[in-house]
Amino acid sequence: MQYKASDQAWPNDDIVTHFKFCATMQLRTPYCILDRHNETHWDRASKPPIFVREGWQGIWIPQTEFSDRMALTSMMASEVGPIPSYGADFHRFLLVVRFLAENTTGPDRRCAVIEEECEKECWSEFVDRLGGPSMISNRFIGRVKKR
Repeated sequence: MQYKASDQAWPNDDIVTHFKFCATMQLRTPYCILDRHNETHWDRASKPPIFVREGWQGIWIPQTEFSDRMALTSMMASEVGPIPSYGADFHRFLLVVRFLAENTTGPDRRCAVIEEECEKECWSEFVDRLGGPSMISNRFIGRVKKR
């Protein structure tokens, strides 16, 4: 099977059963992209939809009938190191932080709200790996891209 990520067309065989979208697990990834992580595309009559603006934001990955059997044990790269490919708690953390960053007006208020969220115990492992609450909030001082 020949597959090129830049093409994302269905291959001419029956090995690929569907595509699954894999978002890049980083703080810079927009909420609308993170929200589509693990979305599937089954329609062989069309290519998967294009909703990323830049290639680094994510990719549609070909899946086979065996892909789901390995999903719970497979890993993917993230800004904090390897995480389960379904995203797990780090995906939830990114969704919360990006939502706050994209929906809170004013850099001072935005940073304060993000720091407050980062103080929650449930996020401590990720916050520590990312340098602490203020290090995370400082990444959103400037203009925050929503796409």
